[in-house]
Amino acid sequence: MAIIVERESLDTKSRHVSVSFVNGDSIQQLAGSDNPLPTQDIGNVRLEEGRSFAIGVIRTFADPLPAESSIDIAIAFAEGVTPNLGIYGLCAGDALGYLYENSVVTGGTSLIASNKNRASTATSQSVALLNPTVTTLGTPILGQILIGGTGKKAGGGSVSGTDLILKPLTTYLFRLTNVNGTAHAAEVILEWYE
Repeated sequence: MAIIVERESLDTKSRHVSVSFVNGDSIQQLAGSDNPLPTQDIGNVRLEEGRSFAIGVIRTFADPLPAESSIDIAIAFAEGVTPNLGIYGLCAGDALGYLYENSVVTGGTSLIASNKNRASTATSQSVALLNPTVTTLGTPILGQILIGGTGKKAGGGSVSGTDLILKPLTTYLFRLTNVNGTAHAAEVILEWYE
């Protein structure tokens, strides 16, 4: 049986000794064994708050990533922003994935982060570039082998779910290199919340 909390004013600051929450019917009630306190994954909370973003680059079957070529994405975040970031990569042939920290890059094509909550107008505190000129790779942080097969019999390889918390005011370089010897479809997707 739910215990309903009725107060003269929910705007009045008062000390509470029992945990309560507002249910789906906008009724405040005490948490207990019949009505456990609702919890939610922080990633879903940030999504609902409009603080979850993504960028991606796709080389399609019609415009594949040439052999020995790379998709490079450089990204940096504003002061005070420490994003929790997930890396997703795929290549239809063998590939290598890398992450470098403190990279030095110039030029490239600007990538605009999409807010994953399409009802939100919030913008990411990031700057991202596609295929910039890399002056210094930086410190290697991660390396992944994506096994995809050989030549025209490639089956594809992928990496997903590698989560990191990045530093602000630091340039990171994500690189996916097709090492298969044949052009293949490939993609790199970065998802994060701030």
